[in-house]
Amino acid sequence: MLSTKHAALAIKLLSLALIAALSFFVATAALPETNFVKDSLKSVEESGDTVMRFSAATLSASLAISALPDDFATPLADSLADMNLYFVAILVVLFLEKILIRYGIKAAFALLIPAACLIGGLFVVTRRNLLKSLAIRLCVLALAAAFVVPCSTSLTGVVASDLTAYVNDTIAETEGGSGKLHEAMEDGAEEKGMFEKLSDLFQTAIRDISDLMLHFQNTIRKCMNSIAILILTNCLMPLLTFFVLKWILRELFQIAAPLPSAGERHDAAPDADSRFDSELVSMGGKRP
Repeated sequence: MLSTKHAALAIKLLSLALIAALSFFVATAALPETNFVKDSLKSVEESGDTVMRFSAATLSASLAISALPDDFATPLADSLADMNLYFVAILVVLFLEKILIRYGIKAAFALLIPAACLIGGLFVVTRRNLLKSLAIRLCVLALAAAFVVPCSTSLTGVVASDLTAYVNDTIAETEGGSGKLHEAMEDGAEEKGMFEKLSDLFQTAIRDISDLMLHFQNTIRKCMNSIAILILTNCLMPLLTFFVLKWILRELFQIAAPLPSAGERHDAAPDADSRFDSELVSMGGKRP
């Protein structure tokens, strides 16, 4: 029969093997099909569509403004066109988040969690604290990376719904402004007739080019605010969520391994010397 020590060791190893098997065969297939993950993927795709729509609206407005008489509006048109650099960066982040949802969860539960269990089994056998710390850190990293985007999108939907509405309103206003500008100029009207037509389309008094530029300056200000919101919700929020999840998991697993202090190491040395001296005395020898 197995001794109590060997039985406890076998139970720990079997438990780790069971966790690894459940992670590889069950969690890898079940978690991507949950509504929590599917809703997160849908939210990321909708964010990508919003950014693409925003980019198209700013480009359309830039082309419409650049078609105005003279070159008064060229700086505004260039400002709107330059915003697409931010949209490209946000789209890259959203693309990475989509990859993390589709493949990160599977990689975490098919590779990282079983690897952590394997290292944990080696710790149970060898009792080396370094292996224990490595196993828990690997497990924390896998869980944080797997759930960072779903948790981030859920958190954004709760706390930033009003900000998302502001972005959609800005896109609609930008699209509407460029459309009205194209409509006013497409009939080839003279400058005075164009401004009169713009006044009717915008439902405000537009007497000259300065009034029109003031309107589009306000549009650019709203676009910059909306870009800041998109960066916050799609780039900074997932990063913040990752660090918060990692901190929570670290506290949950208590992975901080205490190291011996200098005083303890200093006290340990005389004990070893005293044991060495006692052994020499018992054998009738002398200390060199």
